[in-house]
Parts: sequence; structure tokens; C-alpha cells
Amino acid sequence: MDISDNFKWEDLPTRDANTGHLTAAGWIPLIVNYSRRAANATLCIHIVQSTIRIVRNHETLFIAWYPFDWTVSPFYELVNISQVTIYKTESTLSILVAFLI
Repeated sequence: MDISDNFKWEDLPTRDANTGHLTAAGWIPLIVNYSRRAANATLCIHIVQSTIRIVRNHETLFIAWYPFDWTVSPFYELVNISQVTIYKTESTLSILVAFLI
């Protein structure tokens, strides 16, 4: 590692001077862009599928036991709201902890 020089990918050429093909530095922004699009598409498909399942089958987000009959309104709506809130809180906290470590 001591023998190699420091560099930034932004400083390197994105296209080969002779052939015009993309270099490794040229592929990195494209891969980042495609990865973000794939993650967003997967998330959207999952949200739509989960919403359809919850509405159509009258299910909750997570399988859980409650000491009351949650299948009747307004308990069904309150249980779903609480599960979504807990899920959002847990995912936000896990992301924050991942960045702090």
C-alpha cells in the first residue's frame, strides 16, 4: 500500500482516449445510479404488494398476538398504524446506528 499513489476516482478519465469505451471511473456513477433505481423499484413493489395483501386479506403487517379481538374496527386500523410506526422507528434507528458505528 505504501508503494501506490493516492488518487480520487473523480480525477481519472471516464473514457478511454483510444477506443472511447468507459473506464472503471466511468462505470462507477452508472452502477451507483442503477443500484439506487433497483433498490427503489424493489421497495415500491414491496410496498404495493404488502398494501394489497393487508387490504384484501384483512391482515396485519406482522404476525402478533393481542389480548383483544383486533379484527374489528377501529382496533384493526390502530394495530396496523402501531405496527407501521414501530417498523419505521426500528428501521430508522438501525440506519442511524449503522452510520454511527
